Amino acid sequence: MGSSSYLILASNISKVYGDRTIFKIDSLRVNNGDRVGLVGANGSGKSTLLAVLAGELEPDEGSVDSRGSTALVRQTQDADALRRGGADVFGRRVFEFAALSDDPSGGELSRAALSAAFASEPDVLLADEPTTNLDWDGIEQLRRALSSFRGAVVLVSHDRSLLDDLCGKIWELENGALRTFPGNYSGFRIQKQREREFAASEYETSRREKKRLAEAARKVLERQFKVLKAPSRMSPSEARIASDKGVNAQAALHSRAKALGKRASMVGNPERPPDLPEIKMALGACARIASDITIRARGMSVSFGERVIFEDADFEVRTNSHTILLGPNGSGKSTLIKLVEAGHESIKIAPGARIGYFSQNHETIDMSRTVLENARQFSERPEHEVRTILARLEIKGDAVHKKCSLISGGERAKVAFAALFASDFNTLVMDEPTNHIDLYTSEALEVLLVAWKGTLLVATHDRRLAEKTGDRLLFIEGAKIRTFEGRMDEL
Repeated sequence: MGSSSYLILASNISKVYGDRTIFKIDSLRVNNGDRVGLVGANGSGKSTLLAVLAGELEPDEGSVDSRGSTALVRQTQDADALRRGGADVFGRRVFEFAALSDDPSGGELSRAALSAAFASEPDVLLADEPTTNLDWDGIEQLRRALSSFRGAVVLVSHDRSLLDDLCGKIWELENGALRTFPGNYSGFRIQKQREREFAASEYETSRREKKRLAEAARKVLERQFKVLKAPSRMSPSEARIASDKGVNAQAALHSRAKALGKRASMVGNPERPPDLPEIKMALGACARIASDITIRARGMSVSFGERVIFEDADFEVRTNSHTILLGPNGSGKSTLIKLVEAGHESIKIAPGARIGYFSQNHETIDMSRTVLENARQFSERPEHEVRTILARLEIKGDAVHKKCSLISGGERAKVAFAALFASDFNTLVMDEPTNHIDLYTSEALEVLLVAWKGTLLVATHDRRLAEKTGDRLLFIEGAKIRTFEGRMDEL
């Protein structure tokens, strides 16, 4: 594609905060019609890069040339700004949403921001985790809107299905560098895995060859010393001849040992290739629950003021089942999870059940305490074990001593996970656990929950997490709860 076809061209851009280089990118371009998924671990600089491409942040070095209009959908929204700028935009109903209330929910703000962005008809839409506060219907609306959008899209999302369905190119931001991969997210993961396997094979081959050559050189040197030792009972003339031969043999062996050493040095010193950021996690002990039903509610009625959340609702969570809780925004999913955790009078918990609670708002995290203190809040494990769990979640070294008020939302989610993983809970109730975390942590969490033998109740709008981990479903419909004894693909 010719140089005149780009919409955004970034050259030699970098961004530095303090003594840390967030990224340093030689070249980056967005062309008309591009559908780009931007991926990377929490803290890798994805949001910063989008802000630089949108012109809201200046790079510390380099330049960004934009030949079209851009719209940036941020992770967090300013309700007042949306109201001020949204009168005509909201009237176009580009993306369905209710008028902003006095105290709008995250879902309402996300829908309003997306509507404003699409209505401005930008040449490039930069979207930073736009699905975070959307329910499944909202995500489907977004999928349709992005598919029909005529401009270019750069999308940061932890929704793997959306990245697979929409994107034809993946940018990976890792260790400050940007790489481009053709294809969707699943294709990117396959290619990364192949690269890792190839690098690991090359590393092992080099390591074995160096070891073989070093051993061969050692044996040659042993022989070199042996040839200098003249046999006993030898005449002086014989000894001189043997000595001359020994010197010649020693020189030959020395030359051979030197050649082996040179060959070993030419093999190089390859570093062990880093694994993909696939975090190894392990939950604590799962003590047995004697009852077949861990959580049961009969005739549950809950209201807040005049608003009825549940009316004479029934549901069960079977012991050792993985139950997925579904419903639109505002239907009461988070409320139900909190009612279970708090022990509502209509909800019976089986004897022996130890409930671990994950809140999407990280309510279990004490912001005045450190990462390590929060991670140890449910556990008597020694400090080094909990630090190992945090390290596997990419929170290492002195970072464990930071107060949780100073870390990002994604890092707080990881601290909350660490507290659960260090515990001996046998029942987990989780509210949107993949919000705010990066794709790699989402995938590791999915693997963990699939393998876990305990009881799980999780509210999620992450379709892939629901498909992979759930073996039964609860639907909130109206003020009632309907049960489906089967997986998502059996609906």
